Amino acid sequence: MEWQYSGSMTKSAGELQRLVDDVILDEKFNKDNLLGFNITREQRRMDDFQATSGAFSPKDGWREASVRLHLPKPGVEHEDETHAPAFIVDKIWIRSPLEVLKAGFRDITARKYHWFPHRLFRQRATPDNPTAKPERLVTDLYNSDAMIRDHEELQKRPRNPDDAADIEYVVGGVMVYSDSTHLTNFGSASLWPIYAFFGNLSKYLRLKPSMFATHHLAYVPSLPANLLRYYEDTFGVPANAAVIRLLKYDLMQKVWLLLLDQEFMHAFEHGVLILCGDGITRRVFPRIYMYLADYPEKCLLACLKTLARCACPDCTTDKCNFWKMCMKKDMADREKNTRKDTTTLQDTIARVRRWIFEDGTAPDGQHIKKTKLGFFSMAPVRSAFSQRFAAFGRNVYELFVPDLLHEFELGVWKGTFTHLVRTIIAAGRDGVQKLDERYSMTPTFGRATIRRFGDNVSAMKKMAARDFEQMLKCAIPCFEELLPEPYNSIVLNMLFELALWHGLAKLQLHSESTVDALKETTGTLGQVMRAFRRHICPHFATRELPKETQSRQRRQAASGRNQQPASSSPKFKAFTVLDTPKYHRLGDYARSIFETGTIDNKSTQAGEFEHRRVKQFYRRTNKNRTFGRQIALEVRRAHIVNKITQLQSDTVTTRHKRRKPKATQGARGKRMHLRFQDSQPLPHTQPDLHFHISTDKRYPIKLDDFLHENDGDPACENFEWDLKAHLLRHLPGGDALPPDYTPTPDDIYSVQIENSRLYRHKVLRVNYTTYDMRRDQDSINPRTHPDVMMLAPNGASHPYLYARVIGIFHVEAYFAGESLDGTDDTDPETIHVLWVRWFDLDPHAPGGFKARRLPRLRWAQLDDDAFGFVSPTQVLRAANLMPAFAHGQSDAALPGYSVARQEDEEDTDWNYHYVGIFADRDMLMRYYGGAVGHQRDQRGKPGPSPVAQEAVTRLTGDAYDDEIEEVPDEEATNLRDSLYSNHEQQLESDGEEPKGRADEYSDNGENEQEYDDDDDNDEEHTDGEDSEDDGALGPEDGESPMDDDELELARVGFAPM
Repeated sequence: MEWQYSGSMTKSAGELQRLVDDVILDEKFNKDNLLGFNITREQRRMDDFQATSGAFSPKDGWREASVRLHLPKPGVEHEDETHAPAFIVDKIWIRSPLEVLKAGFRDITARKYHWFPHRLFRQRATPDNPTAKPERLVTDLYNSDAMIRDHEELQKRPRNPDDAADIEYVVGGVMVYSDSTHLTNFGSASLWPIYAFFGNLSKYLRLKPSMFATHHLAYVPSLPANLLRYYEDTFGVPANAAVIRLLKYDLMQKVWLLLLDQEFMHAFEHGVLILCGDGITRRVFPRIYMYLADYPEKCLLACLKTLARCACPDCTTDKCNFWKMCMKKDMADREKNTRKDTTTLQDTIARVRRWIFEDGTAPDGQHIKKTKLGFFSMAPVRSAFSQRFAAFGRNVYELFVPDLLHEFELGVWKGTFTHLVRTIIAAGRDGVQKLDERYSMTPTFGRATIRRFGDNVSAMKKMAARDFEQMLKCAIPCFEELLPEPYNSIVLNMLFELALWHGLAKLQLHSESTVDALKETTGTLGQVMRAFRRHICPHFATRELPKETQSRQRRQAASGRNQQPASSSPKFKAFTVLDTPKYHRLGDYARSIFETGTIDNKSTQAGEFEHRRVKQFYRRTNKNRTFGRQIALEVRRAHIVNKITQLQSDTVTTRHKRRKPKATQGARGKRMHLRFQDSQPLPHTQPDLHFHISTDKRYPIKLDDFLHENDGDPACENFEWDLKAHLLRHLPGGDALPPDYTPTPDDIYSVQIENSRLYRHKVLRVNYTTYDMRRDQDSINPRTHPDVMMLAPNGASHPYLYARVIGIFHVEAYFAGESLDGTDDTDPETIHVLWVRWFDLDPHAPGGFKARRLPRLRWAQLDDDAFGFVSPTQVLRAANLMPAFAHGQSDAALPGYSVARQEDEEDTDWNYHYVGIFADRDMLMRYYGGAVGHQRDQRGKPGPSPVAQEAVTRLTGDAYDDEIEEVPDEEATNLRDSLYSNHEQQLESDGEEPKGRADEYSDNGENEQEYDDDDDNDEEHTDGEDSEDDGALGPEDGESPMDDDELELARVGFAPM
């Protein structure tokens, strides 16, 4: 303990415990090995390591590089670009991509690589439908069309004459990510890393931090401050904004030209022989399939003007038509106007650059704007990827795939949520206070699926993308009836479609039918979003939120464009989400899935996670100007240490098992569940088990005492009779009883509970197979996560039954006398029991995909078997039930105090609850139906479910009679102007231009739409450090079953795809 509290104060209690368990108590630990140890010397030895083969080749290490930027000056002519004044940008830390590729494929993890891309199918033929055709599936890059095409082309080309016949020719799938990150919460220290991932490795493994599957390629510098001083010293005037933007484009492209060196391009064309980690030599042909980046980064890499007229990186659709997303003409225009890296375009860029350097033309001059570059909003810079790969028929613009995290979660949904808050404020009353209160009362779900919300959600302070995702999943109960009708219905329709689209887009396994559903849902989403803008926005004078006002004031003060002080009063704010490239790109998601894999493959979330590790390494540096080099060394050291650990004979880390303190006997009380402080450790759950409950007997409760203490509680009425009736069916011979059998008094009296004791348990773990054929686990705790779902009987109107678990216990039961099967066996049997309170489906509030509403539940009435007992084998998984806040609370279903309620519910219940069908992807597919990993759909039949058919009916129908399919450009402009004219007039009257902040890469002078209102919105909040788990959860409340996938794969042949 003295060591922890001395020296650095960053040593947490967890790290101290890990030091003791994994090092000091390890049987291989020998303190004599540390005699003479010096950390500085050992780090130097590691940095100077000069092995020439194996996993530690120094060639994949870091080196310092520099690039030369030629400086243009409007009005100054030069012989050519190479004769213009140049500035050398140094301290660029890079690694050879080819050597990184070799190291990755030599790594021991290469044993898990998929060397040959393949098409994946599911067999849909059944005895009832033997002619059903197989349906194609897609999960990863290695079963996508792009990689399959490259593999097939590779097998057709002539082989290298020097290769043996058994040398395999394989594609090395590379995925790249880059983005700048702040290294501290305060100060200006930042790093601009480029990461690489290998698509041959399953995403389920690639995204695990313990796999170390993210490879650092380079740390890109920003434009140095002394460059601007050098420019002013050379030309006598400071560089204008257009020149600075041009230099930023040039810097990034030249860094990539350094990375895509001759060795890499030779391997791209001819392949490179690698002795892979599985002991097989292969000729690997590297292929870059996608570049993961946020919108400004994509524009920088593709050399496009940010938020200009043609703001989309994939097509040249005019931004005034973005609001038509997924209309027929919009989809036709996407195909017609797809960006292509043609020789004509390349010649135009070269010609314009000659004008800039040889003729002194301004980079943003009118002469250039009249060219093809100006018309398609392109910068006068040719992408490094175009320079390297255009000769091989590669289209640079195909690299920039959709990004769900920035485009939807932090884009469309965040913008929509923000405007909903503005609208509620404009509606008056206390709507925002109710919204915050409802979110704060929303229960958690899972261990981290839905976390606890704060008390001021509407302020959106320091929120990560996951926070906005969780807000969307819970939005319908929270927004219900905060606006009057008909606005309430339109908002709820929109929220339902947003959640459905998000759930389908984020599926980790897609089939042809789910991709078709995503296409149709995208079209419907466009309809409801346009309906929201058309029918709601004009009726509310929405203004800036306080946070937006402060951001505007900071931007105006920093720009220096207006000498007058910024107004402190909130400005009118229109709903502009539909006019953004992020919204426009939603129409590209469905078609990209089979081309390059599911959307989660393309999310920038993996890169944002790796930023955390970079920030941790920064803390170890001396924080001076060379921290980039120090971080590079730390990354290299961590890589070597990890490889040494993997190459040791005992590769499995076995943690020393600590002796757990004996739990104290909990006080016997009225409630059936255990308290948080009652310890009941539960060991690791085997993945092939359906459920797992402790066998501990330290918390018994006498049945007679329990009934006496709760005499008069409606929940305990008929408790003993119902319990023994349940036990009757689980004793020998009970399974032969018909479902409608009514026990007789003799049956009940013959069922005996040994010592009349119920042995209470704290938690029930339920394992299940997910929609994408993996094993997952839910933890049911009556105190924290009590709600469960079960399959409904055949013929029921709804596929599932819902209940709240009041208590988990087991009994030792036996027959007094002859059992039902005619034997005289009186040995007690252990029977696990769940005591539950039932929900009924509310028939007055139909839910489902056609109604665009969540299923609504009400408590079962006391005269209709409101309480009962079920076996844990009947539980399908946990249910996400959210209170219907708009419908209030009462004690009508359960008068007075009852042990059946949660401790914080006092003497009332929420009248209704909504089923969170969007809680996670598996939950969504249980309602949508047809999932591969679910043996049968909700109705007990394989194949497409009735719920899915209902969804198709909903999607093919006309959602809004007044939806405009085709609107002429002039008419569309008038429609848009009619929505925003009053807002723009107010802005003009305040002396401010009616347009948003220009991004630092945007084309100054274009009519730009606002990209982001939040100056603080960077990756620090995009996906920051994981918050602590709910303080009410104990270690027995759940575990990560991720490692069980490999065990399940070995046992039954499936798990990780």
